[in-house]
Amino acid sequence: MGAVNRIKNNNSPTMDKRSLCCLIICVNLCFVIWLVSVQQLEPTDEAVATAGSTAALLGSPQLQTQQPQQQQQPSANGSKPNQIHDTSRTQQLSSNLSSYYYSRSLVSLDNNIAATPASLPTAASRPSPSSASLSSSLPTGYSDDASQLIDLHNFAYSMTQPPCGAHIQALILVHTAPRNVEKRALIRQTWGSPRMTSASSPLRVVFLLGAVPQSEPELQLALRAENARHADMVQGNFQDAYRNMTYKHVMALKWFNSHCAHAQLLIKVDDDVYVNTPQLYKLLREPMLPNTSSNSNSTTPSLRSMLQQRNELLFCRSVLLSRVRRSYRSKWRVSFSEYPDAYYPPYCPGFAIVYSADVVQRLYQAAQHAGYFWVDDVHITGVLAQRTNTTITNLQPYVLFKTDCERVLSGELELDQQEFLFTWHSIAPEQLNALWQLHLAQNYTLTQRSVQLEAEAGSDTGLS
Repeated sequence: MGAVNRIKNNNSPTMDKRSLCCLIICVNLCFVIWLVSVQQLEPTDEAVATAGSTAALLGSPQLQTQQPQQQQQPSANGSKPNQIHDTSRTQQLSSNLSSYYYSRSLVSLDNNIAATPASLPTAASRPSPSSASLSSSLPTGYSDDASQLIDLHNFAYSMTQPPCGAHIQALILVHTAPRNVEKRALIRQTWGSPRMTSASSPLRVVFLLGAVPQSEPELQLALRAENARHADMVQGNFQDAYRNMTYKHVMALKWFNSHCAHAQLLIKVDDDVYVNTPQLYKLLREPMLPNTSSNSNSTTPSLRSMLQQRNELLFCRSVLLSRVRRSYRSKWRVSFSEYPDAYYPPYCPGFAIVYSADVVQRLYQAAQHAGYFWVDDVHITGVLAQRTNTTITNLQPYVLFKTDCERVLSGELELDQQEFLFTWHSIAPEQLNALWQLHLAQNYTLTQRSVQLEAEAGSDTGLS
């Protein structure tokens, strides 16, 4: 009996080690199953490292993870969410579509992030071109393929407008959503009114939007009726949705090239921005003075000299060292397969951008021969601008930010003494209207003062 007890006691440590090993293996297996089966999401760097070490520990083959399902994203300018997964997305384009190429790696875009047109299919796969093929595919001369918009090969305008007249110097294209009828009406009554866009004006304002769902024919009828009244809307046949903003942005470049290429400037803005068209009108009409600057003691070029720059102008409030959002809770989340780097290149936020005609053509050609990436401002004014050696000129000195805007409206600052081209985005409708009314009041005062001075000069000389 004593010998048996000694044998059992000697075997106990061995049995405990085996149990511990089994427990560790079970825990690791549970973790792997949870990581792959429960999350069903693209792993972060930490998750990949943990899974790899677990696989090595268990002697299993390299773990395979599934591509993430795309969450619903809100559509442009606050309209209803874009249904990323719907039955219309099961079809494929017949052509072989190129994918997005980045500097450090060749990336094939997710099926799930492909933007869906209202009546057009999207590609299920996008093979990655080499760096050499991307640069060699850019044509030496501009050739407008009317039926192509990036990877859509049956693109068409649902609504369009006649070409610009020869007198147009600046085309203002306003990105708007189909349901933003009140914002469009406010623009037509204020900075985009006929007062600023008359037949003799160097300015033209056109609203850009995508298609509405086929289940809402009454909305499309309302848009056509609105366009019949104002003749200032251009609509593409891709679905107007947040993840389709790149289509709308490239459509802006496309429409400028085909309808207004002789103009000096393309100004792209959102429909919640105040454009200082009175000052823009004045600066485009007046001849540029030599060595003009906004401040004689400043190295900052004057707004007049910038706007009259004929070439190589990409003018915006540039964003530097913007970190790529990876959180699943972020509206702007971008996966590693969509964009592998940690930071975006310098780019223009989409609320207000000024292009010279040559830059429009260059970026349009680059966009037509690159794949689709849904963050439009990063894609076009960041990655593609960098690839085409296009330099951003900083617009920040000529943006009226929220604090100064409030000081102007309170009377603390004089509107006519503020040299600005745009307000910061998301300006309240009542503030936008107040700025315009302030301009009208000051213009009326100046006009009355001018008439009074002329009358006084006439009476001094005996003229009546």
